[in-house]
Amino acid sequence: MPHDVPFTVSLPAPLAADLRRVAAERGWTPESLIGDCVAQHLEIAIRHRVVLERLEQVDAAILEMAQAVGELGASADGFEPGSLCRYRPAEA
Repeated sequence: MPHDVPFTVSLPAPLAADLRRVAAERGWTPESLIGDCVAQHLEIAIRHRVVLERLEQVDAAILEMAQAVGELGASADGFEPGSLCRYRPAEA
């Protein structure tokens, strides 16, 4: 069963006043509003990190492909790099 874990948040006075005002206008507690903000920010931060990890994976895969093409080109006389790809420019 999940339990709440208490945290202390320090905010600049003007921001704390805005938080209290907005929460009161909507019938929320400042604590619940802070909790929602933290949860939303955490979700965004996790998604951001996943995107960065995937970009690193794509960069690594592109590097591996470039190295493989370079090795193929270096070891074969008259190697045509276009022979690795199914798609070729249309002949004019």
